[in-house]
Amino acid sequence: MRPRRGSEVQFTTNERRAYRRNFGFGVANGAMLMLGDTLINPSLVLALFVSQLSNSNLLIGLVPALSVGVWFLPQLVAAALVAGKERQLPYAVWASVVRALAVAALGVIGFVIGDSSPSTLLLCFFICYSLYNLAAGFANVPMVDVSARVVPPNRRGFYFGQRSFWGGILGFLAGFVIQRILSRSAQFPENFSILFFASFFVLALGAVAAALMIEPKASGQRPKVSLLDALRDAPRLLTNLHFRRFLTFRSFLSMSAIADPFFVVYAQHELGAPVSIVGFYIAAIAVTQFASNLFWSPLADRFGNRLVLQLAALMRMTIPVVALALPPLFRWGPLATRLPGGNSAIYYTFGLVFAIYGFALSGQNLANMTYVLDIAPDDERAAYVGLINTFLGVVAFVPVIGGTLVDAFGFQFLFLIAFLITLIGVLASGALHEPRVASTVNLFSRQTILLRARRVRG
Repeated sequence: MRPRRGSEVQFTTNERRAYRRNFGFGVANGAMLMLGDTLINPSLVLALFVSQLSNSNLLIGLVPALSVGVWFLPQLVAAALVAGKERQLPYAVWASVVRALAVAALGVIGFVIGDSSPSTLLLCFFICYSLYNLAAGFANVPMVDVSARVVPPNRRGFYFGQRSFWGGILGFLAGFVIQRILSRSAQFPENFSILFFASFFVLALGAVAAALMIEPKASGQRPKVSLLDALRDAPRLLTNLHFRRFLTFRSFLSMSAIADPFFVVYAQHELGAPVSIVGFYIAAIAVTQFASNLFWSPLADRFGNRLVLQLAALMRMTIPVVALALPPLFRWGPLATRLPGGNSAIYYTFGLVFAIYGFALSGQNLANMTYVLDIAPDDERAAYVGLINTFLGVVAFVPVIGGTLVDAFGFQFLFLIAFLITLIGVLASGALHEPRVASTVNLFSRQTILLRARRVRG
């Protein structure tokens, strides 16, 4: 690739052919990974799976904590291991293979143990799921770096948007498959094992797609660093003011997930929703994820990733509000007598929580990835990605605290805490820097908030 005016890139014939191949297989890889994760969604499918084996809200909260925390934790190790390597794609491919095999093991164990020993099945689940997320997290660092080298900066928003778009379409269709499989509740845990095998199949396809990409040689000679060197270098990376502010914002946004696994448990235990409703909720997430990419991708390319992060955080803040407001609204006398569908109307309408979640998550996934690529120096990109994800891996265990709060104070109190944490994150987004677009909107800068306050007073 040769630079041209502005942020455009001029390709030779061979480079254009390689770019198209990498773009296609890169999008296919992302879509398959999204579908594989959807089939075993930690906050919906797996939270219900654990709730069938245990009454512990702490263990239910541990599921999404593992899905994010354990996924993040190995990334500093991965960054140290792949730094200085001429080829990083093989690391991503082999880690993806381990990831697929871990979820296949879950399917086998579910059929072998069945419902004869819930405690043994629960222990095996947490072991396999931890391995699954360790492998997925390890694969992420080299895959992000390869993606940054095969896709020019002005096309990254479109590239990651396409991965989410097609993954969302497949996830939407998967929602109805999940609903049908889980409706056979008498066949627990075999019904969940079928989902584990389906996830294994598509994750294996994702690993094949990654293996078919053509990795260009890294520009410049990047020195190999050890894990100890990476840890010692962390304070220097934190001297980057823009990176520190982004890390603060991401920390609060990650902590807002404290209530995520309990929305579906609340729908089942408090609203009377059947287990199969999880398929409807997943379809709601998927359809808003892929539809919202038509909004998020051009917004990121035109106005930058900061605005996407701010709008996504604002939407995230409305989720606990909707969860708190819907049940009392449906029990209100004048409305309750006029609603069609009887008792089922409330838990189907509760799907609005997950629709908003899908819309916000799509924007977060797109901008979180590309924002780090924008602010990190090219030769230190893997180190920045590894550091931020390792730090957030610790923060990600807050849903475990959420389970304790549910036991002590109830679901409504937990949803209120989630709202307050997200509000702090929204305000912290005002300090973010926009590295790509010179003049763009900053919704929550201090100056903007003060100006709005003056207008209200005036």
